[in-house]
Formats: sequence, C-alpha cells, structure tokens
Amino acid sequence: MAKKTPEQLAREFEGRKAKGLAKGGAAFWPNILANAVLKLTQQREAITPETLIALVEREGESADVQVKAGAAEAVARLKQAIAKGS
Repeated sequence: MAKKTPEQLAREFEGRKAKGLAKGGAAFWPNILANAVLKLTQQREAITPETLIALVEREGESADVQVKAGAAEAVARLKQAIAKGS
C-alpha cells in the first residue's frame, strides 16, 4: 500500500471536517427556523411559508458551514411539510 503525502492527508482531513460540520449544522435547523419566525414577528410581517423559506435561504448565504447546513435542512423540512399539507 502506498503511503499518502502530507498534502493528501491534509485534503482528506479537511473533507472529513467539512462533512462533519455540515452534519452537525443540520441539527441547528429548528433554531434557524425559530429565529426566522421571531424576525418576521418583530417586523410585524405575515408569517407564510414563502416568506419563511425566503428568509431562511437568505440566512443560508452565510459563510458558516453549520448555518448553511442548518438553513438547507430547515428549507427542506419546510417544503416537505408544505407538500404533506397540500
């Protein structure tokens, strides 16, 4: 078996780290959704699925991997709930 170079090992580690952060970030979807509802309430806007999804997607544009993963999970769950409800 060939030994891996330090560069290969570093790339693999970074890949595993990013994957782990994304998985951990998916656990934050309830917080992201709750924050979106609070922001809409504070702005006295109507809370509709469309406005929630738009606000959560804007939150997902963050540079933080965990926030991105949580926002993506929140949007997916919102869309799933809407599909079940129709």
